[in-house]
Amino acid sequence: MDKIVCFGLTEPNNGSDASGLKTHAKKVEGGYLINGEKRWIGNATFADYICCWAKNPDEGNNIQCFVIAKGSPGLECTKIENKYSLCMVQNADIKMKDVFVPNHNKLTKAKNFATGTNAILESSRLGVAWMISGVASGAYEAALRYTLKRKQFGKPLAQFQLT
Repeated sequence: MDKIVCFGLTEPNNGSDASGLKTHAKKVEGGYLINGEKRWIGNATFADYICCWAKNPDEGNNIQCFVIAKGSPGLECTKIENKYSLCMVQNADIKMKDVFVPNHNKLTKAKNFATGTNAILESSRLGVAWMISGVASGAYEAALRYTLKRKQFGKPLAQFQLT
């Protein structure tokens, strides 16, 4: 892999409800200024590019995607510490204050919610559900093995009624 990219949709006050995005893009000469915040963005602290979803008031308030380069002025990515799940993923809070994105860094096929964000969410949400199902199955199997193996008062824990 030469470059790492992250997906910046979720916001602090509305989760991944794309219809409620507060992050917005303002058209300026040569590109856009992005302002807003994102939360729980995986890999954002070390990604080379952030695919940032924002409302574009200049184009009917459509939700569009803007590719922000690492180190852009006004971009701040902070690692979220002391989280309890998916510790293998480094999540971040992102703050954007007048971050300039050139015209060529706007994804041309992500024109609105239906052709951009929704198309991605339809497939990725299914993957998230399968991942959670797999984790739950693994936890159940580990607990079952433990209760069959661990003995208390001369018999396996699994033989006790509440177990």
